[in-house]
Amino acid sequence: MRAWALFFAFLYLNIYGQRYTSAWYNIDNGLPQSSAKSIVKDKYGFIWISTENGLVRYDGTSFVTYNNFKINNLHFGEFIGNPLLDSITVLNNFQENKIIIKNRIPKLTQLHNRDKVFLSEGDHFVHRITNNIISSNFYNDIQYFIQLKNSSYYFKEKNVIIYKDGSGHETRIAIPFSNTDLNNLFVFNETLFINNLKARKTYTIHEGKLSVSEKPSLFNDPDTRIYWQQITRQTFIINHNNIYIVENRENKPVLKFLVQYNEIGSHSYYSMFYDKDFNKLYLGTLNNGFNVLSLSNFYVAKKEAEFSNNVCYASLPFSKNTIITEDGTEFDKDGIVKKYAFGDNDNYIMMYDNSGNILIKKRNHIIRFYKNSGYKKKDSIFVKPGFETFIKSGNLYGYISITPSSNLLHLSTKETFESYEFTYNFNSFINTFFQYNKNEVLVGNSDGLYFLTLGKNTITPILKNAHVKSIIRTQGDQIWIMTNKNGFYLFKNRKLIKMPNDRNGYLQSAHYILEDQQGYYWISSNNGLFKVPKKQLLRYAEDKKSPVFYYRYTKKDGFLTNEFNGSSLPNAYVLENGEFVFPSMDGFVFFNPADIKTYYPDRKKIYIERVKIGNSETAYFNGFLNLKSNYKTADIFIDLPYFSNAENLYIEARISGQESSDWEEISTGKDLKYTISNLSPGEYVLNVRVLVSPDGEYEIKTVKFSIEPLFYQTLLFRVSFSIIFLLSIIVIVQLSTNFLRIKNKALKQIVRDKNSELKETYLNLEVVQNNLQKETEYQKRLVETISHDITTPIRFISMLSQKLYESDDVELQKKYFDSIYKSSEQLYQFTLNLKEYTELYRTENIFEENEYLINRILEVKKKLFCEIAKERGTTIINAARENSYSKVNESILSAIIHNILDNAVKNTFDGEITLHIANHKHKTIITITDTGTGMSVEQITIYRNLFENPKIETPSFKGKGLGLHMVIHLVKKIGAEINFKHNHPKGTVVEITLNKN
Repeated sequence: MRAWALFFAFLYLNIYGQRYTSAWYNIDNGLPQSSAKSIVKDKYGFIWISTENGLVRYDGTSFVTYNNFKINNLHFGEFIGNPLLDSITVLNNFQENKIIIKNRIPKLTQLHNRDKVFLSEGDHFVHRITNNIISSNFYNDIQYFIQLKNSSYYFKEKNVIIYKDGSGHETRIAIPFSNTDLNNLFVFNETLFINNLKARKTYTIHEGKLSVSEKPSLFNDPDTRIYWQQITRQTFIINHNNIYIVENRENKPVLKFLVQYNEIGSHSYYSMFYDKDFNKLYLGTLNNGFNVLSLSNFYVAKKEAEFSNNVCYASLPFSKNTIITEDGTEFDKDGIVKKYAFGDNDNYIMMYDNSGNILIKKRNHIIRFYKNSGYKKKDSIFVKPGFETFIKSGNLYGYISITPSSNLLHLSTKETFESYEFTYNFNSFINTFFQYNKNEVLVGNSDGLYFLTLGKNTITPILKNAHVKSIIRTQGDQIWIMTNKNGFYLFKNRKLIKMPNDRNGYLQSAHYILEDQQGYYWISSNNGLFKVPKKQLLRYAEDKKSPVFYYRYTKKDGFLTNEFNGSSLPNAYVLENGEFVFPSMDGFVFFNPADIKTYYPDRKKIYIERVKIGNSETAYFNGFLNLKSNYKTADIFIDLPYFSNAENLYIEARISGQESSDWEEISTGKDLKYTISNLSPGEYVLNVRVLVSPDGEYEIKTVKFSIEPLFYQTLLFRVSFSIIFLLSIIVIVQLSTNFLRIKNKALKQIVRDKNSELKETYLNLEVVQNNLQKETEYQKRLVETISHDITTPIRFISMLSQKLYESDDVELQKKYFDSIYKSSEQLYQFTLNLKEYTELYRTENIFEENEYLINRILEVKKKLFCEIAKERGTTIINAARENSYSKVNESILSAIIHNILDNAVKNTFDGEITLHIANHKHKTIITITDTGTGMSVEQITIYRNLFENPKIETPSFKGKGLGLHMVIHLVKKIGAEINFKHNHPKGTVVEITLNKN
């Protein structure tokens, strides 16, 4: 036993440098509450999390919360039990209730006294230790014990540990010990380990027998923190931010390094669990949520200095585990190894010559760094202006030059760039060439792929309208053509075979392809690194229909960016130690393909047992699902524990039955589900297939379900409906016969009634005809009204124009001009309101919504006729001093005043026209008084009768008195009154009375 303890104390496996990506989950993105107090994995592969607001099941894609238990206390603590026996239990605070997780479903169960971890025995408390969390607190006034499979350990006294075997026999073990030392305790394979950090000792107790190791180790290092959880049988050692896990190797404990996590002390971490199946470390906190560290075997080497350019293009393999770049930086997977003084060069082109010297392009020169000098000495070769790049393929050396009118490829079998044997001219830019055989060459250009024969001038196009980036030969003489935005091709038997794209289209811009020793191709792209079985691509090349399954690696797997770089020259390599190197837009990605796993669902851990119908709660079913006739949608969930990148899941589903569908892809979003909707009633089978291996193997799960018919879709309803329909036809025929008899009698009465209606209709038509005649007459009146209202101003302007033409007096001309201007301006303002005139007779709105000032109308009309009256020696006086308001239609009232004032101006010479308004309680009187020729008694009588007798038809507007006829009609329309009187000694007084109500 002592030898085993010594072995344990010294042996640990320090695998350093493993990278990780971190993903946090909390109340904002999945958890019901931001605590993860305990973490465990059940036998079905699901992760369970205990929180302060229920239990959570995590499948790598979605979180399912269970907190609808019929209890008030949802604050759950540590998991206990045995996952292998499908029995995981958890108690809530104060040990009030017990939940058991069995068959993937948590349920409330009966709580027994033996289930409790905190017990009262007489006058003292006994607490069962089920884990040793990072922030454990143990007190000397509480007795603690650890229950193992067939034995237990009690910590009751200082410096004494009591071991009790399965039969109850007790063994007292004396060691320097107090309850605070329980922080440094863990159990491994039914063996108790206690570390004394001050004395740097490790005490091992197995079946009551004590062994002591006094050798310093990570376990008894004062800077070590220990996390042990009994239910998971996992122990973690945390030392200087390095996290190790205790593993079993040949029944001996060893330490395996997991990750260096510098933030381990930055949060209140409370729980830990390592899932070796998916290489993930789960960390739970008390208040920050749930942290998933995805450990990675990808390594990114980059320059760490500030403002460094880590966009990587040209490089060369340098040693068995390093590469070198054009600026002389040597990298291995952990970063910079050494820096050579290569200086500033073009960063796209590097090459070894036959002597192992490094050639780098710098403008129109080739710089050679000599291997025998340790790449310290160099020389320079001037090529020629327009020199673009140099390439070696097979035993051919070539360089590319461009001129304003051509793109030239120079080829030679000699290792020199100062002379060449063959030259070929292309219309497009040359990216690369590849020696296909001794005398034939493939050339990749910006517009396609070409084939040429050395010594001949014939250039044969093979692929058009595609930007060829690189041409690569892999094992078995497979030649691959990589393009930008056109995917990649296999060149076989002098023909191109287009390879299938990935489902997201990222391989449209494929950069480079490498083949590993396990039979896989690795392809870099603008969006991720892809792994695909070689045999799948070659099988597709044969039949053009075999499926190809690409596995995509992204930043979630350890890269700093998803974007890789491509080049016309080889820039991805297989190093001597077996590592692959791909350049990216942020450093070089190193990895050993044998260490990189592909993760597929376990065919035995695919479950279809949950459904959500409409907006109802999620329910469970077992193999068969019955949907009611009133269902709208049914989401059938596909539960499978898959903790890698969900983009690599291939899940398809189809329905067969009364209605069938083809295989359709299930999107890998927040939930994996298939939605049933719009299916007719009947029996159906849902088939779901999941890709479970890189070889294209599927696991198919079947769910039978039925949709109940509506009452009118049943056979009974259809038979009953047919019988009722036939009887209804018989009844309808009989009723129709009787109805026709009655109808015949009624028709005779209808004919008589129709004759009466026709007579009445004839009379109505006559009324309509009269109304139409009146409408036509109104239209004529409107035209006459407008003509009448503008006659006087136009005639006045015409008269002034004649006088202006005949006068030679400048002052008089200015006077005429002024009168013409003012009259024209007023006439213009009047014509702006012509649209209102068109509505005078037709409008039904004889009242405005808001009151307006009548004085404004008098002032406007005064200005319109002022110059005309002045020419006649007449003065217009606005004697309205008091403001008067009205709601009568303003346009109608304006037209009435306009016509009365127009008549007054036309009939008054060397006189005076007075405008006045008088306000009374219920009415407003507008008076227009002139001293003109006046109206005769006969005229006054005619107009009074025309106003007072509404039965009298309005005579034609033609002839004299047109304006007053219109005025009388408009006055009637607005419900006002008009009165004509003699003005003594001469002239006429016209009064318009408006009712205020």
